[in-house]
Amino acid sequence: MTWLRSYFHCKFVALLGVLVLVFLLRVAHRRFDWPANIVESTGVLVLLPAILSLLDDRRLRLVALATGIPVLVVVLASNLVPMEGLHLPRIIARILSAAYMVLVVFAILRRLVTTVEVTVDDLVGAFVGYLMVGVLFAELYCVALMIEPQAISAPADQTVPQVSNVLESLDTVNDRHAAIQRWDLAQYFSFVTLTTVGYGDLHPRTSLSRLLAVSEAITGQFYLAVMVAGLVGVAASQHQVRRQHDFARRTGGHASPNPTGQPPA
Repeated sequence: MTWLRSYFHCKFVALLGVLVLVFLLRVAHRRFDWPANIVESTGVLVLLPAILSLLDDRRLRLVALATGIPVLVVVLASNLVPMEGLHLPRIIARILSAAYMVLVVFAILRRLVTTVEVTVDDLVGAFVGYLMVGVLFAELYCVALMIEPQAISAPADQTVPQVSNVLESLDTVNDRHAAIQRWDLAQYFSFVTLTTVGYGDLHPRTSLSRLLAVSEAITGQFYLAVMVAGLVGVAASQHQVRRQHDFARRTGGHASPNPTGQPPA
């Protein structure tokens, strides 16, 4: 399909655009008070370009379709389930969504360390992969908060009105608005942990949330290390190829097999 081949050239740009769009919609919800179930369902938009981005890799194409479509269906179905007293469908949906994002991040890292030429879309993909790590851990923090509303909380000796109001609503209200507040809290804590900023206004309080926080901090540093190493390796390879081509043009022959690009002694 022609449109799909064209999409592959800017797949990560499209995924970044959807991530920004979902973020803006969630911000607009707080200002205009849109229907909560519609706003919460916007997260599904991220899965669509994520699935399409994996179709470009032949080795992951079958896995992307076999797992992506069921995950998309489960997430959509869970958004239609009434929230009162029923967390299990939402927990399953968030775990599956996070698992699929792991596959997306893996595909991005794999492309970075195997590609021979870095394009603008690849650079955007490296950034998107970092954002996806934050999003997938936000999904898992949501699960931790569904299991225990105080899994992430403010220090007992500090008074943070905005945080206290959100945490109190999670304890007393089990509806769509609470679900959005839960996501906002989890997303903020996730990216603060991913970047190892640690403002100190929120702390992990349970074994699960602490395990997730430590795992995210390590994963974020590992991702940056692999991403930088991959980009540097590709840049060095491109530089070597250019030197070989320059030598070939100067000598009127073929590109030198010498890695240094210099004529043999």
